[in-house]
Order: sequence, then C-alpha cells, then structure tokens
Amino acid sequence: MKVIVNQEAMNRWLDKARSGEKVVYYDGMLMAEREKFFAAGGTPERLPEPMRVARIAWKAYLDGMVRLVQKRKGNMSYEYIAVRT
Repeated sequence: MKVIVNQEAMNRWLDKARSGEKVVYYDGMLMAEREKFFAAGGTPERLPEPMRVARIAWKAYLDGMVRLVQKRKGNMSYEYIAVRT
C-alpha cells in the first residue's frame, strides 16, 4: 500500500484516486503524538509534516471524500489508512 509523506502527495492522491483505493497517511499513534507535540509547546502553524498530512485526511473525511481506518501494527502503533469513496 502506498505511503503518503507530504501534503502535496496527499492532495495529488485525493485528486486522482479511484473509489476503493487506499493509502497510509500516518504511521504511529497519531493522537498521542499530537498531544505530546502540543504539550511541548507546539502550535498548529508548526505541525510536523506527517501531522499536516493527517489533517488533510481528516478534512477529506469530513468532506465525504474518504473513509478513515486504522490497522494495528503493535502495541501503541498503527497505520492510519484513507480509503477513497
């Protein structure tokens, strides 16, 4: 399965993907890592690129463009997957 590494690639995939196609848009423990980032003084303007990609995936979900699923890899480790609708 293709792994998306930046915002530009995620936007390209959203534009070209066909229904049912999947990509991994984040690898790890997204919410815990976001919380750690903000607890350390991070701001939305300084989000790391993988979290920016996840934000695009979330907006695409809200817009009905994708379904979001997770695949557990191990303890506290997941692949976050977008499935084009």
